[in-house]
Amino acid sequence: MAELSTVSADDLAALPAFDGVPAAHLVDLAASLQPMRFPPGEVLMHQGESAQSFMIAVSGEVEVRHIGSDGMTTVASLPPGLIVGEIALLRNARRSATVSAIDEVYSYIGYEEAFQRLLEIPGIVEMLVCTARQRLAAFITPIPIQVRDGSELALRPVLPGDTERVAHGRVRFSPETLYRRFLSARTPTEALLRYLFEVDYVDHFVWIVTGGAEGPVVADGRFVRDPDDPTLAEIAFTVADAYQGRGIGMLLVAALAVAARVDGIKRFQARMLTDNLPSRALLDRFEPVWERDEPGVVTTVIDVPKPRALAVKPNVLKQIGDVARQVIEAFD
Repeated sequence: MAELSTVSADDLAALPAFDGVPAAHLVDLAASLQPMRFPPGEVLMHQGESAQSFMIAVSGEVEVRHIGSDGMTTVASLPPGLIVGEIALLRNARRSATVSAIDEVYSYIGYEEAFQRLLEIPGIVEMLVCTARQRLAAFITPIPIQVRDGSELALRPVLPGDTERVAHGRVRFSPETLYRRFLSARTPTEALLRYLFEVDYVDHFVWIVTGGAEGPVVADGRFVRDPDDPTLAEIAFTVADAYQGRGIGMLLVAALAVAARVDGIKRFQARMLTDNLPSRALLDRFEPVWERDEPGVVTTVIDVPKPRALAVKPNVLKQIGDVARQVIEAFD
């Protein structure tokens, strides 16, 4: 590897990692970065090593390989334009994955001074933490679950790539299902799907159910924290038509309740169509008081259900809690 020319603020502003950041805010960071080039196959970071630097990949893809405590290996590739290696620095921990160059990689390398300058950029800390949570979530082994008809499915936190899997996947969410979920006949837009599936796991947490560990997305359940009351969150569910009636909705209620307790949320608010009887039945066991919100729509607020009130096996609830803590408490 050889050091190349200097880095300019305009160079940084052109990268996806700094989309929307004025070049004037990047001057100090640019001055503290070192351009470097790495050949294909070179290991750039080792899982478990002490973190001394981060990199911003300008061109060329990198492979990120994580070996979990259960021995499972997760492999993903990252396109150019992103920040890599920041998770360990944010958490003051050892590297969470091994990073290798797939192609020839041209990048900017930063050390302690550069990292401090990176953190001083307005809005960057929130973006880094959100992105880091999403990458850590990708390392989680999905929880195997068996639903009412004996089908083997999997439960895990949502990942940004699920946006495409839902928008262009083979599992069907009928217009009626989407209407009941969104209280609108309109098909969700790409922008809405990004909002629904690219979350921070703290103020917006989403569980998805897939048809096996690598299968299609067949259901999701989410809570979104109230900006004025951090102990209150609105919940919502969507289950693909072919998978309804198998107990997936109640599993999602249980998973959300466990994650909410980890996250400090004490009450759930639900808003749904008056005639959406299946979804209302999910909450009826918790004795909600339904109130009319507007014509054809009802709302309720309930206490987050306690574990003993959830119709899920204790060992599954424990696994759900362990996974929720991994992403929610990753930067505590």
